Amino acid sequence: MSELPPTGRVELIVPWRTLFTVAAFGAVVALAILSLGSLLSIFVAGVLALGLDPVVSALVRRGWKRGPAAVVVLASVFAAVVLIVLIAVGPLWDQVRDFIAEIPRYWEELTNSAAFQRLISSGTQSDVSEALKDLTAGLPEAASTLLGAAGGIFGSLLSMVTLTFLALFLLMERPAITGWLFGFAPPEVEQRWHPVLEDSISAISSSLIGNVAISLVAATVAGLSSWLFGLPFPIVLAVIVGLLDLIPQVGATIAAVILVAVALTVSTEAAIAMLVIQLVYQQVENYVVYPLVYRRAVELTAFTTIVSVLVASSILGVVGAILAVPFAAVIKIVVREAGRPRRERMDALREPAPEPSG
Repeated sequence: MSELPPTGRVELIVPWRTLFTVAAFGAVVALAILSLGSLLSIFVAGVLALGLDPVVSALVRRGWKRGPAAVVVLASVFAAVVLIVLIAVGPLWDQVRDFIAEIPRYWEELTNSAAFQRLISSGTQSDVSEALKDLTAGLPEAASTLLGAAGGIFGSLLSMVTLTFLALFLLMERPAITGWLFGFAPPEVEQRWHPVLEDSISAISSSLIGNVAISLVAATVAGLSSWLFGLPFPIVLAVIVGLLDLIPQVGATIAAVILVAVALTVSTEAAIAMLVIQLVYQQVENYVVYPLVYRRAVELTAFTTIVSVLVASSILGVVGAILAVPFAAVIKIVVREAGRPRRERMDALREPAPEPSG
């Protein structure tokens, strides 16, 4: 019986540089997880800056300095957002103010009603006292909730201001940042990938500006039709439709459902008319407006657009759904350039061999 060879001990040597690299990578991942909210703000600010970069560059080509051009463009966008918010909040505030002004009349009608008189005369003072005690006990909790809501609004305003300044600084320093990054690459790499970067920025800008333009058209159609059919708060409905229409493919359907549901509170005829208008407009938007805006700007099919929206919305929510199309376009541009050498080699192999002369 032959003896088995002695088993040798395997020694695994890991260089300290590898350990340092793994530790540094783990630290970066942990830092990214801990600061995910801040990274998302930087990400959104970067997308906004890239979307507005061609507009700023156009002003620079006309003789503007980049700093003032970035300030003017971003201030115009911020003013437009504030104007939209004021337009939407104004009618709601008027309705609330009218309701507060009518409270004394409502109270007088309530106290003079026969039901209230029977309630008072039926000896239910103890029930009223208990209800008042419960209301008094719940006031601190209500105050805390109100303060929490006020704090949330203040935090949202602070985040918006921070986002605006981040986008402003990125707009002002975008050429310097890209030049610094390409400084680490060989000249042939910069020559190949710099046009890809510019095409990606143009795709992001075209898709975002086109999306806003389509949303403005959808909001105008919704607002006018709501006003014609006597729906409540037509301006507010127009703003809601415009915001939902920012989500490609899916948002317009959700907006149509909301409009028809609100029209049902007016009359069945108004709901049917609103449904017809939305169906017709969505066909025009899908087959006329979208091809003019997206297919020329980002060259994405409807299938790619829907898949991008579904994947991005599952990761980043509504923000991801809005930013899905521009980033799908960027991925397509990068992948197309990365695969270009191989495609050229394959095309050369498919070419028929030249016939021998003679």
